Amino acid sequence: MTVLQVTFQPFGVLNALRARFAIPFVVTLLLRIALFAPKETFVYKTLDGCTVMLAVAATAVSMLYFVLIESEDFGKIRSVFDSRPWRNTENVYLTSGSPTAANTQDATKRSTCPFTNKAPKGVCPICCTCTSRDGYHHGDPQKLHNAVGVSMIEYEMARKATEREDSPILGRVQLDALVNYRANYFFGTISPSCKGCYMKSWCWNVAYRMTWQSAIIAFNSMLATFIFKNDITIVYADLKNICLCVSAFFSVSTVCMQLSILATAVVFILEHPFMDKSSIPKWIDVSNATLMEWIYYFANPASKFGTVPTKKYWAWLEEK
Repeated sequence: MTVLQVTFQPFGVLNALRARFAIPFVVTLLLRIALFAPKETFVYKTLDGCTVMLAVAATAVSMLYFVLIESEDFGKIRSVFDSRPWRNTENVYLTSGSPTAANTQDATKRSTCPFTNKAPKGVCPICCTCTSRDGYHHGDPQKLHNAVGVSMIEYEMARKATEREDSPILGRVQLDALVNYRANYFFGTISPSCKGCYMKSWCWNVAYRMTWQSAIIAFNSMLATFIFKNDITIVYADLKNICLCVSAFFSVSTVCMQLSILATAVVFILEHPFMDKSSIPKWIDVSNATLMEWIYYFANPASKFGTVPTKKYWAWLEEK
């Protein structure tokens, strides 16, 4: 656990969950109000124990969640994004430069954006998909994106680009594009790309890693409460109470983020015809109206077909 994670990650959780951020915020606020009770009282001891159990449960659920996602049976919902089935043209970084029969046959596919069915206006720098303006993620404010916590996303693709021997020039061009394709793991921002690459990166890279960070912070904060049993105050705030609130916030946000990742992937697969519907886990009953309401509630709104993936921010953040 680092000071930077505790300081900046809540803003990333807010950016990722948006309106659903109210869930961890309200839980933490109610806990803080209840912790005004003296430490010797039954209420305080009960809440102390509940927070510890919450952090342990969140960590256990996180470990099970990540193990299942990496398994063969449940991991299809993640691996289905790896092939980028939304691609409507050949990867220009891998083509030899001569027109092929496949290029001629795919002319019709290139004439429409796979995410909006509108006329394409540009090309994704990562997968070379022809997309419309509404099917393209135009990036997040540079004030957030270029702050502390930024890193490359597609390391494996970059490695393969550096190893190309057939066309070193194209390999270098692709490498430059991949190096510029970055994410901020504190604020949950991603560089410009098509909607498909954005969803893939958000679900299985950025938000995926942010849940790990939140789970670790929650568990470490819970362990810190056993260290600061005595009254230690920092600016009129009890240090143990601070650790309990931090642990509760990140425990609840971890679960909310995991639900959001799963819901976003499910909605994206259901809403877009090029995705393999069989990759959705069988225990998710898509015919259950109540379950689907909750899935759509936790899903990123951009996962719906025809929805613009670019998020809106306060004007002062978008100012260059």
